[in-house]
Amino acid sequence: MATARTPLALDRLRALLDGSARLAGEPIRQPTRWAIVRRLITIGAPDAGTRFTVERARDTSTEAAKDAFVAEAASPRAAVKTAYFERYFDDAALNEAWASESLGAFNADGQAALTIGFLRPALDRLLWIRQNRRIFFLPAWIDAFIGGQVSPEALRIVDDFLREQRSLPIDVRRKILLARDELARTVAIRKT
Repeated sequence: MATARTPLALDRLRALLDGSARLAGEPIRQPTRWAIVRRLITIGAPDAGTRFTVERARDTSTEAAKDAFVAEAASPRAAVKTAYFERYFDDAALNEAWASESLGAFNADGQAALTIGFLRPALDRLLWIRQNRRIFFLPAWIDAFIGGQVSPEALRIVDDFLREQRSLPIDVRRKILLARDELARTVAIRKT
């Protein structure tokens, strides 16, 4: 689901949502339904907004609001990305688990050109995150924001940050270096 791109694959996902197709003879349930909606949102499918609205009305589970929040984070619109990024810091009522789960959708595959503008601000907030979020949030943040990038420009941003921030706590620096190594490999592979 997370990599569906072709018209045939996307039609199959839509058929699963509509109930005209089944998996192993069974209709799909949550969280698979939201994963499909999130994929349609990620790629900017023309029917993504309608599918999102329908699924939000259809899902009455206890996870519905969280799943809708995560799915919407995948939107390929700059205004949505900006609103989410601001909420991560300014919305004291935002559930940390929701925020953490939405990081991958925010930095969705294929949206690096849209999210690169958030890379340096994301790095600049690392110490705040370390002090104000739970222990597992920081690595998820680093992995999502650096791991969602693929360009030499992103690698330069990370390297500049590391060069400028020599006094980073060693645990934070090491987490960045791990993600940076993956980014460096991605950049090298894409050059060939």
